Amino acid sequence: MQDLINLLHTWCTELDIECNTKKTVCLIFKPGIKTRYITDDFPSFTLNGSVLNFVSEFRYFGHVLHDNLNDDDDI
Repeated sequence: MQDLINLLHTWCTELDIECNTKKTVCLIFKPGIKTRYITDDFPSFTLNGSVLNFVSEFRYFGHVLHDNLNDDDDI
């Protein structure tokens, strides 16, 4: 994932645009109920030297995304 974020940063620099690292977050979707968790501990990801926060929910174009795949909040 860090490699993809680094690629994003490279292209943002190339296109002379910036990512707002205060609004850019990481959301890990939890596996289904029948699936065992492998880990809850993920490495920190950075963008342009700033550590990205992990969140359990995120509003995207007015739609609320949850890490448990529930999207009933905005109905």
